[in-house]
Parts: sequence; C-alpha cells; structure tokens
Amino acid sequence: MDRARLPRRIRLSASGTVAELRQDELTEAGVMLTIDGVEQSHVETDDPGWLLHDYTLRIAAVLDALAGWSAERPWSVLHLGAGALTLPRWVEHRAGQRRLPPPEQTVLDFEPELMDFVLEHLPMRTRPRTVVADAAAALADGGELEGERHDAVVVDLFNGAHAPDQLTSATFCAHVARTVDDDGVLVMNLGDDPGLHFARPLIRRILHAAAGADPSRLLVTAPADVLAGATAGNLVVAALGEPVPTRAAEAVWAAGPHPGDVLTGDELRQWLGL
Repeated sequence: MDRARLPRRIRLSASGTVAELRQDELTEAGVMLTIDGVEQSHVETDDPGWLLHDYTLRIAAVLDALAGWSAERPWSVLHLGAGALTLPRWVEHRAGQRRLPPPEQTVLDFEPELMDFVLEHLPMRTRPRTVVADAAAALADGGELEGERHDAVVVDLFNGAHAPDQLTSATFCAHVARTVDDDGVLVMNLGDDPGLHFARPLIRRILHAAAGADPSRLLVTAPADVLAGATAGNLVVAALGEPVPTRAAEAVWAAGPHPGDVLTGDELRQWLGL
C-alpha cells in the first residue's frame, strides 16, 4: 500500500476505542496498528515474511519447527486475536515459500469493524475467514467455533495479569486445546511482569489442559531475562500431542532472537516448580 495515504482511523463499536493504521518509522515499509495510541501490531508491507517483534519471531519459529506443514491439503490455522494480521500474513507467505497450498485461515476478534478496516487498507492475497465473537464464548459449548479442529491454533489474547478471567481459566485452556488436531500444535503468546506471577500459573493450566500434564509435550521460548523473571516481556508457549522432538526444540532455539532460551521436559518442570 501507499504509506502516504496513512494515517487511517476508525472508532470500534464494542470497546469505543480508536484503531489507527499509521506509518511505523522503524522501517521503510512498516505500518503500525494502534488502539487508543497503544501499538498492537507491525506489518511490513513489502515483505510479510519479515517480523519485527520478539514474540512474533518466536511464534514463527515454533510454527516452522513444530507444525505439520503438508503438501497433501491446505493447512488449517485458527488465530484468536490477530491485530493487523501480522501472523496470518506470515503463515500465508511461508506456505508460498514452501510451495504448499494456500492455508485456510480463520481469524477471531471481538471488534466487529477491525478486520474489515485492516483488510481494506492492508489486504492479503487470500482473505481469511473472520469470526466476530468473544474468544471464550466462541470456543465454549454452543459457540461459533465449537467442534472445529485445526492444524494450528495461535492464541494472542493475553496482555498480562489484567487479562479477563474467562480467557485464562482452566476451562478456556481446555476449550482451546480441543480445537487442535491430534497431530497439531497450540501456540500462545503471554505477557508478564517481573516475577512471572501471571505466566507460571497460566502455563501450568495449559500444561494440564493441552499437554496431558506431560512437560515433554510443552515448550516455552522467551528472552533469557524474561524467563528468569528479571524483566517484563512476552513468553511463547507451544503444546503438542507428542513429546517435542529434540531437533525441533533446537531449531526453535537457533531461530532466536538471542539472548533467549527454550524450555521443555525436565527443565520446564523445574522452571514451573512441579
């Protein structure tokens, strides 16, 4: 798109907040989505495979290493919370690089206008299916997404300890887990403050709901100082239906960013205090 046409704004009816797309001066082709002035997403319009933020790079590394990309059929991905669709754009781009069928992507957001607003100004080659709903209600019995199964589910809803209880409960974790195919991957982005008083209990709930309480089926990747509880930041959690292959964990670590670390198995059990 022509960044000279920015900024563009819209008032969102569910929250009453203002969404804005504007130039991100950090890069020549960057566009930033803000909500009431707070950055939510960065999109590199010339290259959707280029990711700016640490947690998006880690999610991409997890999907690259752990997801079952297949040439037999389109890859099905559910995104709970998507901002300016940075990760759906990356998935579409990566599938093209791998010469795979275009993925079938579903994006859920609580704001009725947001996805149309973003896609009007920042279109994708293949428009994802959009669902307007509260994530907890959509995944619950009788919800819009009940009974669906996907190869990958990406959850990007949590902004830390002030996240709504219905999006961090054991019930929600169980409902998310049942949307993942048996050989699929669940990926969550969590934010927390020093001490990790929000992230550790939530990851324990994810462990029980999505990994059968087996830490060898769970992987956590984050900057080293975030994992140490020394500074605020984001942690990316992945759950599989089988133990995380050693080579895959090594690939996630190698992809960075660095300094960072990857925990699974006994190291993760110790980190969680189990």
